Amino acid sequence: MTDGGSDVEQTSSSKLHRALVNPYATSMRLDGTDPNPATNSDQVGIYLAFDGEITSDDIRRLIPQRGLGFLLAVLMWGFLIPAFVIGGTVVSINAVRNGFDSETFTKLVCCFGVASGFALATQYVSPGRRMRRALKQRPDLVGRAVGRFVANGLLFNDGERTHYLNADYCRRAELNRHGVKVPLLEGGPYVQLYLAKRLFDRFESSVWKQLESVWREHDASQLDLDAVMESNCKQLGVRPDSAVTFDGQVTLQMPVDHGAVRGIMYRNGGLVVTYGVGMSVAWHFGFTVLAVGSLLLMLGTLRYFYNSWRWMAVPSQEFSWRQRGWISEDEVVSVNETNGIRLFRSEYLRTEWIDEKLVWHLGNNRAMYFSREHFESDGDWNWICETSSLESASASE
Repeated sequence: MTDGGSDVEQTSSSKLHRALVNPYATSMRLDGTDPNPATNSDQVGIYLAFDGEITSDDIRRLIPQRGLGFLLAVLMWGFLIPAFVIGGTVVSINAVRNGFDSETFTKLVCCFGVASGFALATQYVSPGRRMRRALKQRPDLVGRAVGRFVANGLLFNDGERTHYLNADYCRRAELNRHGVKVPLLEGGPYVQLYLAKRLFDRFESSVWKQLESVWREHDASQLDLDAVMESNCKQLGVRPDSAVTFDGQVTLQMPVDHGAVRGIMYRNGGLVVTYGVGMSVAWHFGFTVLAVGSLLLMLGTLRYFYNSWRWMAVPSQEFSWRQRGWISEDEVVSVNETNGIRLFRSEYLRTEWIDEKLVWHLGNNRAMYFSREHFESDGDWNWICETSSLESASASE
C-alpha cells in the first residue's frame, strides 16, 4: 500500500513504486507513547478514529472496480459463455448425426476453447482474484490498523511504524457502504488503504463530509515548501534535542523490473487472443452482438498490452524527491511534500555506499538514502556514518 514516499526506495522501478508509502501507518503508537495524533494534527477538532485488524475479506469487499467485475461476470456467464457452450453442443450433435470432419472439429474446439477462455478471464478479474494478487504484491495490506483521519490528512500505525499522509491522499479517498479506501498513488490501482467501517469507533458521514471539504481546499503548491516539510515533520512527533537533522534532494536512476512487466504483458496478451478468437467465432455463427462485445473487450485489453510492451524497451527510470527529517540514536523521521514515516533504526538490515550515498537497506527491498550535503556539519555526517556501520555489523552477527 511502505516507507515514507520520499526517502524509502527500492532497487527496481516496480518495487520502487511498492515502497513509496507504507499502506498502513499512523502517528500514534500502540504503546500509547508520542507522537499523539490528537495533539499533532487535529487542528479543527474534527476526526474519525479507527482501530482493529484489516483482513483479506475487507480488501475483497473494498477492492476497486467491483461493479465492473460484476458486470463482466454477468456478460460472460449470462451471455457469452452459454452462447459458445450451446454452439459447441449443437456442433457436437450435428457431428454425431452427420459425422466428424476437420471443419466441424475446428468449430467444436473454438466454441469450447473460447468458453473456457472467457471463464478464466472472468476469474482473473474477480474481486477475490484481484485481492489475492494485491496481497501477493503487498502482504502488508492486511494487519493491525490504528489511526485517524484529521483535517491535515491521515495518521496511521501498523504496529511497527508511524506514517502521515497529507490531504492530497485523503481527497482521493472513496467512501462506500463497506468503508473507505485511500489510493496511495503508487504501485497500481489495488495498492490502497482498505479501511472497513467496522474499524471505526463510530463512523459519521457528516464528519467525513466536513473533512472532505477541508481536504478539497488544501493546495500544497500554494504554500512555502520549507513550511510544508517542517509541518509534515511535526505530524510525526517532537524531535529529540540530541537528534541530527537532514534536508536535501535525492535523485536515483532505477532499473525497470522487466520480469514483472513481462508477466503483465503475457497475461494481457493471453486475454487479447481469447477475446479475438471469441470475436471470430461469434461472427462466424452470426452472433453479431457477442462479436461486438468481444471486440470491445479485446481493444480495451490491447491498450494495456501495448503499454506493457513499451515498458519492456525502457532500461531505467529516474526518481527524484526532496526529503527532510531527523535521526536520533533510536529512531528516524523522514518526510517529503506529501507524506512521512517514523521508524526505529533497528529496522535496517545493512548499509551500502552507492554513488557517494549512504544506503540503509530495510526489509522487503526497501531502502533509505542519505548524502553528505543533506546534513549541516561534518560532525553530524560522520556520526551517522559511524553509527550506521556499527549497527549494520551488529545486525549481521
